[in-house]
Amino acid sequence: MSKWSDPKWIRDELQKKWDSGRILESLLTQDDLFPLTISLKKPKSSEINTGFAEIAAWIRALRDSSKQKTGFGYELKEKEFVNRQSGRNSMPTHAIIPTANDALLLLKKTHDADKFLELTKVIIMQWPGLREWIIKYPLKVIRYSDDWTGILKALRWFYEHPNSGLYMRQMDISGVDTKFTEKRKGIIAELLDNILPETAINHASTSFESRFGLCEKPSRIRFRLLDNKLFMHGLADITTPIEQMKVYSPEVQKVFITENEVNGLCFPDARESIAIFRLGYGVDMLKTVDWLIEKEIYYWGDIDTHGFSMLDQVRSFLPHAKSFLMSEDVLLHNRDMWVTEDKPFSGSLSHLTQDEQNLFCSLQGNKWGDRIRLEQERISYGIVIKEITTLTDNTKP
Repeated sequence: MSKWSDPKWIRDELQKKWDSGRILESLLTQDDLFPLTISLKKPKSSEINTGFAEIAAWIRALRDSSKQKTGFGYELKEKEFVNRQSGRNSMPTHAIIPTANDALLLLKKTHDADKFLELTKVIIMQWPGLREWIIKYPLKVIRYSDDWTGILKALRWFYEHPNSGLYMRQMDISGVDTKFTEKRKGIIAELLDNILPETAINHASTSFESRFGLCEKPSRIRFRLLDNKLFMHGLADITTPIEQMKVYSPEVQKVFITENEVNGLCFPDARESIAIFRLGYGVDMLKTVDWLIEKEIYYWGDIDTHGFSMLDQVRSFLPHAKSFLMSEDVLLHNRDMWVTEDKPFSGSLSHLTQDEQNLFCSLQGNKWGDRIRLEQERISYGIVIKEITTLTDNTKP
């Protein structure tokens, strides 16, 4: 790499203007970006007399790639200097790109720029309100260059069907299938935010469907009935929308919540009990199930920082929830089963018991080793049976 600005360096500096979208913005707004002047890294005064031959080669390389020789690209602004060996000479100090066309030819982006202007004309013709968005994100116009016909059709559909309450699968758009819209929700959402009236946007929602009036796929809860007296026509392993779980209210005393799927599937029988599993941080959806307040709640997660974070989350809406198999004794008894937690939770928690808080802080502080964790499925099944039996008063259905 040259210590002074060579033709490649000039192109690289110009490329930064392209990558920021500034050149495309200038094409659309016809602002004063061009002529664009770029200050060159050039020889210092102390180098001129000692390295004149090298400097002469550097100047020649710059001139050979300039617009004067190639017919496009940069022009050089030069300043005279005196060398004791060769007398008066001129040294380039700045590269000047006279026009946007010179920049595009130098970067080999003429086709992309033409496509941008063509697409912009079509987009603004249909949606004048998107002009400012295009100026701000011109490269996105090119990034989705093959998709704009479908995107514009989707925008028209949402504009004409505000708050439709339909599933995305029910959107009837000629030439645009469900997968097209599904895969491009990000860009479509950006554009809809700019063209839809406020009454057609739910700003409080973070999901695409809810934000723009579609029906969302319902969140689902999976649970097992642990008492065969509760089976529903022989069914014990059930997955149901959260809305139906709210009104279910089974005749149970105890509700066990565990994260691991296999643990949920092999959870031991327990009288008047159910096990809810495989929610992760989605456990928060249980806050809408009011009947849980009336039940005994037991939470079993991994013994790591995230496990206690999820326990804390449960306690935020079920303050009476108790943890099990998440103690320091269990952790230390299973040293040979420890693994490493990839990205530990670094925040603070406010809904733990004192013992839980002490263990959580010890894990955060790496008391027994770097980022240790004990996954719940690594605990002996015999220990699980013993613990559940104790919690359910040694009774079985």
